[in-house]
Amino acid sequence: MKRLFLTLFGLCILFNTPTLAQDQLLAEIRNLAPNDVKMDGFVLDKDQEVSIRGIDAGDRGWDAYTSAWILDKGTREVVWKMHNAKRSRYTRGQDEYTDLVKLPRGEYEVYYAAFPDWSHDIEGFGELLDYLADRVFHSDSRRHEFQDLGLSIRGAGRHVGQEGVEGWHDQMRKEALVSLSGLWDNEYVRQGFILEKPVQVTLYAIGEITDDATDDYGWIINTKSGERVWQMSDVNTRHAGGAAKNRMDAESISLPAGSYAVCFATDGSHSYRDWNAAPPSDPAFWGITISVKNESERKYAKTFDFKGIEEKNLIVDLTRLGDDEFLSKGFTLEKPIDVRIYTIGEGRDNTMYDYGWILDVTTHKKIWTMEYDETEHAGGDQKNRMVNRVMHLDRGSYIVYFVTDGSHSFKDWNTAPPFDPEHWGISLSAVGEGFNAKDVSSYEERADRSALAQIIRVGNDERRREHFTLSKTSSIHIYALGEGQSGEMADYAWIEDADTRREVWEMTYRMTEHAGGAGKNRVFNGTISLPRGEYTVFYETDGSHAFGDWNDDPPDDSASWGVTITLAEESGH
Repeated sequence: MKRLFLTLFGLCILFNTPTLAQDQLLAEIRNLAPNDVKMDGFVLDKDQEVSIRGIDAGDRGWDAYTSAWILDKGTREVVWKMHNAKRSRYTRGQDEYTDLVKLPRGEYEVYYAAFPDWSHDIEGFGELLDYLADRVFHSDSRRHEFQDLGLSIRGAGRHVGQEGVEGWHDQMRKEALVSLSGLWDNEYVRQGFILEKPVQVTLYAIGEITDDATDDYGWIINTKSGERVWQMSDVNTRHAGGAAKNRMDAESISLPAGSYAVCFATDGSHSYRDWNAAPPSDPAFWGITISVKNESERKYAKTFDFKGIEEKNLIVDLTRLGDDEFLSKGFTLEKPIDVRIYTIGEGRDNTMYDYGWILDVTTHKKIWTMEYDETEHAGGDQKNRMVNRVMHLDRGSYIVYFVTDGSHSFKDWNTAPPFDPEHWGISLSAVGEGFNAKDVSSYEERADRSALAQIIRVGNDERRREHFTLSKTSSIHIYALGEGQSGEMADYAWIEDADTRREVWEMTYRMTEHAGGAGKNRVFNGTISLPRGEYTVFYETDGSHAFGDWNDDPPDDSASWGVTITLAEESGH
């Protein structure tokens, strides 16, 4: 019996030796905290079966979301998920997961995410109070519970740790044609690249897209034409793991020879190292990475520093506008031309808040405005709206305007920016081969020499006057803009007989009509008859909403805020 026992013992040692040799710690993640993402990595030199043990938060309903997974470094595909493993009750409401997984030779990344899961619907006020009390009074114990979570992987291979995985990521970014990845909140990054011949490229993009908005996303443009040749959307993306709003696109596209720019924009929340919900399966590549599919064609591709689209035949450029801006630019055409209007602004519920318009100087009439119904989605949040159209302009002088409100503008977005943030505003450029820059000159707003009297560009708390003389009974044209509401005028004009000081005309609310912009912008545009004599025209403003200091949307012809008087036959109206 003793000999038999020794024999069996020796056999056990013999057969168990390889198993013990394979039982190395390949990866380990522990000491997690709420809203924490940790990673580790390992290398397998041969195909084998690895053993995995993990602890998660258990059945906590809407209380917590925890998950662990393994990512293949080469393919970026998830090869194992903890929630697919065998589960058993562990302790204190936590669950234990164990698994044996056969993995081929290769390099692997391991992740563990411990995040609140806000997807649960809190039903009723009582449940809300319970939830808030739990968050306030049990936060320390909750943190301790998170520290119990973890994952360990054992097998025959090599542990590389977090630094090793980060080294892999750096190398992959260097080997790519372009990699705008690992992006944080409120970023707008871009990179130009040139293809000397048609090339097939692979796109790997991860961002944030919901039903209401495209929040973190990328796009590719042709730098010569400005055309978007590819863009992330809810149509061409799929779930990227973690929160439902994490979306990804991994595909190959063929691009002809040419000059391109890849861009990526993020909003103010949920990005690499600052997730507000469960991260995607490949968090470090939040952004976009582009590679040449056939390595032999890599020599036909090179990168350059993209500064922005160079617009040809530019006439007006009122772009990159911030909050609370009101800008204008005038120009004169010596002959009729076609112009492209390219404008991006803010609008929702059929109302525009950041928008532009064009005014005919001669008639004081608005000939085009950025109406919501004419716009299309400009990328990012649905309130980003754009117009890209060609319009014919006759010979004459014009003023282009753009106004912004107090939120959501260039470099200060309160939600996802548009795909072309630097064109927030309006630009006009001539189209057609026959354009000659000499046919366009700058228009400077100046006093009307044909006017009998003119008081314009009037600011707050002003009272101004001018005199004019009529040598005979005459019809005069009055063009006056002011502020009025509830039947009363706050900024307005009137005319007095210079000798008797008797008022002969006053700009009343009932005689005015809407002047564009805010409803309180009012305009009188008509004629009256006055006998021969000396006259004084007055214009008075109160302490708010006047030229240069609008507290609401300005009128269409803001530069004429005040009054202009001409002889009716010379007015051109």
